[in-house]
This record gives sequence, structure tokens and C-alpha cells, in this order.
Amino acid sequence: MRYRKDGARIARALIAAIVLTAAPPVATRLGAGPLKVRTLSAGLGYEYLARTVTWGEDPDASRFQVSLISARAEIGFAKGIVLSLSAGLALTDLSSATFNNLPISLRYDGAPLSGFTFGAEALVPVRRFSDFEISGTGRFVYSFGMKRTWPLEGFAVEGQAEGSADWMEAAIGPRVAYLGFDKIRPFLEISCRWLHTGFAMTETLDDLTGRETKRASKLSAGVALGAEAELSGRISFEARAGFVSRAGGVDGLAVAGLRYKF
Repeated sequence: MRYRKDGARIARALIAAIVLTAAPPVATRLGAGPLKVRTLSAGLGYEYLARTVTWGEDPDASRFQVSLISARAEIGFAKGIVLSLSAGLALTDLSSATFNNLPISLRYDGAPLSGFTFGAEALVPVRRFSDFEISGTGRFVYSFGMKRTWPLEGFAVEGQAEGSADWMEAAIGPRVAYLGFDKIRPFLEISCRWLHTGFAMTETLDDLTGRETKRASKLSAGVALGAEAELSGRISFEARAGFVSRAGGVDGLAVAGLRYKF
């Protein structure tokens, strides 16, 4: 699939950009010393994100909504640096997307499409002022969609449609956390977010076959409020909710997760 090849190239470029951006502050925080692992954690998380996207030349906007459940591993290094990797399942809702370049025009109003996701995040403390700490954050998530097939009804001949959706999101920005409480750390996070998605549809109607791929890219600003809470010596909970800008309004995002420290 051409989209997946293009997506792989874009993913490599984004990962390289994030690494090059994060490397100087990480090196500054660690100095010349070795990268020592201080903590290891694992957990489960849930994420909801919504965007309003426009498919290429199509003037009509569509909703892009994802519910994501993932397993996460976190590695804590010296100076408060945290790197995490995640993998999970995403349900991507692209209802109302219309394909006009198929043998018969098709509007998708089916169930959310499933896919596998892989992600990476980084948190790098930069400076502390009294009870406040400023950190840099970076994140990249890629979802590889699985194909879904369903019959086309209401025609004199047999037909079917097959669809799959891939997407990726990158975000980078500062986080300001308040450290004045004992077991709760509230924070404000501001981010620049880039979303790229592709929705491929193949239609077969008797001896007619057509394929169309719709693509959308969107650059947005996001603001979220959240908190990390220590429930016990080894178990912690993190949640945040916020908004992402769009033309004429805002879209939403929400994240929640539990972690166990080994």
C-alpha cells in the first residue's frame, strides 16, 4: 500500500526530528556521565482523541475519533528523564467519509475500524523554580489498520467493500508541573500536534472494481490539564484532559493510565 510506504518514510523523518530535538537537552541534563536506569514501570492506559479533518480537495469536514487501549513500559533515568514505549489496539471512527471515485459512490457509516498501535514518549525536566518544574515532552504514535470487509446490498449483482485506516500523530511541547503536594503532581501541558491519516477503500461490484484512498493532514495546538497521583509505594495513576484547536472551535482529548513500579 502506497500510503503505508509514505507513512513509513514520514514516521522515520518524525522520529529523527524528535531525537535530534530531544538529544541536546537530554545530554545537558545527563552531562558527560553514563545513562543510568533508575526506575522501571509497566501499566495500562486508555486514550481518546478527536479531530475535525478535511480530506484533500473535499471541502466537507469529517470527524476523526480514536479510542486507544495500550500496554506501556517506562524507563526512568537520572535527572528525572522518562522514556516510554507502548503497544495496543485502536478503534478508529471515520464515519461520514465519502468516496466518490469508486464505481458506485460510497459513504462510510459503519463501525469503527480496528488497528494495532505503537508509540514512544519522552519527558525531560529542564528547569525548576521553587515548587514548579518545567519539562519538555515529545510523543509519536502510529496505528496500522486492519482490513474490514462488508457486503454491498441493494444491487442486482453481488458486491463488497473493503476498508482500512492508518494514522500517525506526533506532538511536542512544554509541561509545567506543581511539586508542592506530597503525593499529587498537577500539571499543565501545551503541545504542537501533527496528525496524518489515510483511509483506503476498495469496492467490487460484479466485474467492476475500484480503489480510492483519502488522506488528511492537520497541524493543531493543544492544551491539557492533568495530574499524577501516587496511590501506594508502587502504584500510580495519571490522567489528563484538554482541547485541540480547529477552525471555528475545538476538539477534545483525554488520557488515563495506571502504572506499577518494579
